[in-house]
Amino acid sequence: MKALYIFLLAFVIGCSSDLDIIYDQPTVPVVYALINPYDTMHYVRVQKTFVINTKDDWSYLNSDSLHFDDVEVFLYGKTGDSIKWVEQFTKTSVVKDDGFFPAGNYKIFQLDHPLPIKLSNPSRAYYGHPDTDSLILEVRIHDTGLITRAAAKVLNAGKIIAYKSPNLIYVYGGKPSVFALPGTGESPGREFSVVYRQIEFSVHFKEYYENSYSVQEISWIANSGWDGNDYFISAGNLFNRMRPLFSKNDSILSRRLDSIDIAITKPSRFFNDYWFIREHWENSDRPPYTNFDNSYGMFITIVKDKLTGMGLDNQSLDSLCNSFQYKDMKFRNW
Repeated sequence: MKALYIFLLAFVIGCSSDLDIIYDQPTVPVVYALINPYDTMHYVRVQKTFVINTKDDWSYLNSDSLHFDDVEVFLYGKTGDSIKWVEQFTKTSVVKDDGFFPAGNYKIFQLDHPLPIKLSNPSRAYYGHPDTDSLILEVRIHDTGLITRAAAKVLNAGKIIAYKSPNLIYVYGGKPSVFALPGTGESPGREFSVVYRQIEFSVHFKEYYENSYSVQEISWIANSGWDGNDYFISAGNLFNRMRPLFSKNDSILSRRLDSIDIAITKPSRFFNDYWFIREHWENSDRPPYTNFDNSYGMFITIVKDKLTGMGLDNQSLDSLCNSFQYKDMKFRNW
């Protein structure tokens, strides 16, 4: 699973022996986990924090100093007060390219199979309801003797509802396409408008040259433009979002649309609370936000569903291919 989906990817600061460390500040564990209970791959990142004096010290970051040596990670599935099952993660590593933080191999913990959650009572809006209520993530840091835990709800496995058609996207007319994932994910108990929702578009197409063609894909993510729980398709949030993603290449004679995929993601309550504070906190010194005891970080569950292989209705395709407004994208409907 992609470490989501953009809005939740978090980095933590480490140091080498060359850093100007503020030594009277304790090393605090930081744990990040974003888990879709119905996915087949799950990741947890466990690291240290240090307090450093100046931003210039970041250039001395050493990825090895970010990690504890002896860590175990467990995930418990609960129904009510009873633990139904337990899974242990295995340590692995991922490669990070050079950037704001240093390149290197970063250690993470991985579970490479589905969680033992069973679904029942499927319906039009849901694949089913889980027999597990909540998840408890437990990290045992044997280097320091510390154990830190956080809990997150197991969200219902919702299906994307395409109110007009599951096969065609309607951009124009009195009733354009509307997409929704049932439920709010998990309400933060505040204004509905600050419940986080994410919709992802992937457009598959071919680019034609003088004597050849290539298969291409563009994609983007949006978390604004929702009306309650619904996302209404328009030329502005579809065609206008596509335009800047195409390469500027005079050798491309034309393009042909193959299909469009749409995915919707919603998170559990803790991220919605965090999102509310992120959007509305007015002071510059925002307090640390964590749902772990004895550490910083976030443990969040999400629910996600995807529709694939969708096309455009005739009017929308004709506008994309033949209208003056979009001729620069070079689409043809042959």
